Amino acid sequence: MKKPIIPFFTIFISVVTSLLFYNELPIKMVSHWNAQGVVDGYSSRLFNVIFFPILHIILFLMLIYLPKIDPKKKNIKMFEDTYFLFISVILIFFYFVQLQVFLWNIDIKVPIEISFPILFGILFIFVSYLIKNAKQNFTIGIRTPWTLASEKVWDKTHSLGAKLFRIGGILTILSSLFPKYSLIALFIFIIAPSIYLFIYSYIEFKKEMKE
Repeated sequence: MKKPIIPFFTIFISVVTSLLFYNELPIKMVSHWNAQGVVDGYSSRLFNVIFFPILHIILFLMLIYLPKIDPKKKNIKMFEDTYFLFISVILIFFYFVQLQVFLWNIDIKVPIEISFPILFGILFIFVSYLIKNAKQNFTIGIRTPWTLASEKVWDKTHSLGAKLFRIGGILTILSSLFPKYSLIALFIFIIAPSIYLFIYSYIEFKKEMKE
């Protein structure tokens, strides 16, 4: 596999950010918001400055290791460049979540109902690019019993999924223009395509069996 330069750099920046912010952060930190963007959870400073770098490291190791034990790892090799882009994007995404939490706790309060829809929307668009190129495997993609049982169903489901997630990503970004409803819209744009694609893969598999 290629040298994961961007993921390594992102992990390094996450560690540096925790160190730089440590003395500025309150001992008790805001760490969670509800669907209306209202604070509803707290955790300790020590937990937060350790949690985010560790999260980055765990995600990186997991995403690097899982393809190596995938029964269809040869298929992952076929879209390796796209997969590495996804690893970079997911780590960068969580870095911005870390930055959002830290900035909020030093009174630089970027509204969560604006920042999160934009972050998730961008992530969705990159996910759409990933699944558009993903070949059948057990690690990444729309893995239902029926997409894993049929390569044809896998391809059709991922072709449709790429379009739905791209549209969902754009709509999620646009929902930030309506902060009152943006976090609710975010969950809708995540859940609705996922449920539809699950059902769609089943229907397509049944069609294939009849043929």
